[in-house]
Formats: sequence, structure tokens, C-alpha cells
Amino acid sequence: MEVTALADRDAAAVDRVTAAAKRLSVMFVIYGLAPAGPERRILEFARAFPSRPESLDVHVCVVGDDLTLLDEFQRTGAKILHVPMRRPWAEWRKLHTVLAYIERHDIRVLNSFNGKTLLVCAAAKLRYRSRVSVVHHLISLWDDLTPANRRVMWTALRSADHVLCNGQAVRDHVIGSRRLQQPVSVIPNGVDADVFRPMPQLRGRERARLGFSDEHFVIGTIGNIRPVKNIPLLLRAFGGVVAAAPRARLLCVGGGPELADMQALASSLHLADRVVFTGQVKDVRPSLAAMDAFAVSSRHEGNPNVVLQAMAMTLPVVSTSVGEVPFVIEQDRSGLLVASDDERALVDALGALASNPKRCRTFGDAARRRVIAHFSQAQMIARYAALMRAAVT
Repeated sequence: MEVTALADRDAAAVDRVTAAAKRLSVMFVIYGLAPAGPERRILEFARAFPSRPESLDVHVCVVGDDLTLLDEFQRTGAKILHVPMRRPWAEWRKLHTVLAYIERHDIRVLNSFNGKTLLVCAAAKLRYRSRVSVVHHLISLWDDLTPANRRVMWTALRSADHVLCNGQAVRDHVIGSRRLQQPVSVIPNGVDADVFRPMPQLRGRERARLGFSDEHFVIGTIGNIRPVKNIPLLLRAFGGVVAAAPRARLLCVGGGPELADMQALASSLHLADRVVFTGQVKDVRPSLAAMDAFAVSSRHEGNPNVVLQAMAMTLPVVSTSVGEVPFVIEQDRSGLLVASDDERALVDALGALASNPKRCRTFGDAARRRVIAHFSQAQMIARYAALMRAAVT
């Protein structure tokens, strides 16, 4: 019995050592905690991996001012460090605060998302060298960067140990034929199909609140209203849809610098009584539940989460053929793709759905099946966690 007890004690000790060895501290360095794609992706990651010995210890370093989702992050158990920086290359005291935190918490993997956060991680790499691994997450096409800023990004990217793209389109567009020293991975965005699911109980209530009846065909879009989203194209196309389908309505969800201008444009197109602008909302699910079809009119995109969310809620998607969207939507099966800036094609595609409810339902059902099969949140998080662990081996 003594031998057995000793063996049990030794086994327990081995288990504790093994558990400790499995523990990995990772830190996401993010610009802010706005209710946007990258921030929500990190939030779901933090929810999936609470701090416990056999799991990942999640830390979030916020270098901007927006803390909208702070309460939700704190409820996950993730540790939050808020160090606002406008110029990380010059604010040495603040940078030292981040570096000291990394050392104090034995952070081994840093994940950056844009130029500013990559510079913070580059400083950590310079300070700690092989002790930390830097994964830079490419989530945009860099089309909004000046040539000078692109050169800075490429220079800073050399500090990364691994480059991660959130879609094949981002990889093809940003990296293309360039040969990087670091390995490059593609992990598409994923959505929780249990959270984003058909919600008939919300549909009637939300439509009534927004002023829509059961007879209306509601086309919706969600996003920060700014030039790249090309909302003027959608408004003009919607005007063409209304001419053939008077019961059509348009729901534009989101705030942004162009919101007032787009409201004025809708009025000038004599669409003010058919278009609803909600401003920014915290939870997009009621808005999606109120829609019959989802529209994207952007000039360019990375891999928009909201398209996956709409598909998971059985909405057919009509989108300009930009970014990762053509890899997500199966043409004529789960949605319709049109050329960017092609107003006539957008009118025809939206009109084809507005005039055919059965086709809408068929596309919507196919869209949800595709999300579950290929773009689930569980798949995304599992691949993300595996990459984090591989980064330190």
C-alpha cells in the first residue's frame, strides 16, 4: 500500500507538472474594444479559454481609447491591460509598462492586428527575442494605407514569427507572390451558429419596432457607414428595386462618419419613407432577424464577420464580389455576387430575391448549412489555439 501511495503521489506530481507545461499565456494586442470583427473574435476566444492550468491564459492589451466591450471581456476571466498610445514608437514609458507586464505574466505569444499594435509587439520581440513569439493577424486588404504606411508595415512585419490571414483573399491580395521568411497560415473567420440562428420570436417584434409589416420585403446591411462601404451604390440600387417591388424596404444598421450624409442622400432619392437608419447597435441579431435578405455594396472587404452572421441566421446574401466574400458565398446556391460598382447588376440581384420568396428561403437554408460545415466558431478557435501552441514549439 505504501508503494501504491507513493506511485499515486508521483503520478499526481507528474500530472501537475504536465498541466503546468501545457499552460500557455497569450496576449492579444488590439487597438480598442469596439463592437467590431477583430474585437469580437478575441472576445469569443477569451470565452472559450478561461484561465485554468490546462488551458490558455488569455491577456488583452488595449492601446486605444474605445472600451465599449470592456464589461463583456472582464466577464470572460481574461486579464485586461489598458495603455493608450498614440505613437508607440515615441511613448517609451507606456511601452515599458507593456513590456514589464509581458515579463511579469510570462507571456509567450503576442498577437497583433494592425500597424500600431504590430509596432508594440515588435518592441517586445526586440526586448525578449526568442522568449516571445509574435503572430501578426492580417485582417484587411491594406487598401486604405498610403504607400509610405505600407512600407512601414512590411518593415515591421519582419519582427513577426508567424503571419496569419483571416481569409484566402487577404493572403492573395496582401502577400500575393511575395516570399516571406515567416510561415503564413489562413484561418477563416467563424461564427457561433447557436448564437446566430433563426429567431422567429424576434422577427415580428423587431419589424414592428422599426415600422415594417409582414408584407414588406426588408433588405438589410450592417456596418460602419464610411466610404469603403459604398452605401450610395446600395441606396441607388434600392431605388431601382422599389420601382419594380414597391413593398421593398431597406434597413441600414450602423453609425459612422457618413451617416448624416446617407440620410440626406436617401431623402434626395425620395426614399426617406422606405429606408430606416438605426445608428450603431450593440447586438445585431434583432436587426438580422428583421431582414429578408442581406446586402453588401462595399468597394473592398477583408473577411466580414457580418456576412457569416447573416448566413447563420438563414439570410440570403447579395454582395459585391470583393475580399473573402466570393470564397464564402456559393453563387446561385447561398447568395448572389455582383461586380463592384455595378449598379444594374445589384438592382437585378436584389430584385430577383424580392420577387421570389421561395428562392430566398432556399438560399438562406443553404447559407446556414455552409456556415455550420465550413465557418463554425469552434473550428476557428481550435485552429487558432493550435497555431498559438505551435508558435512556441
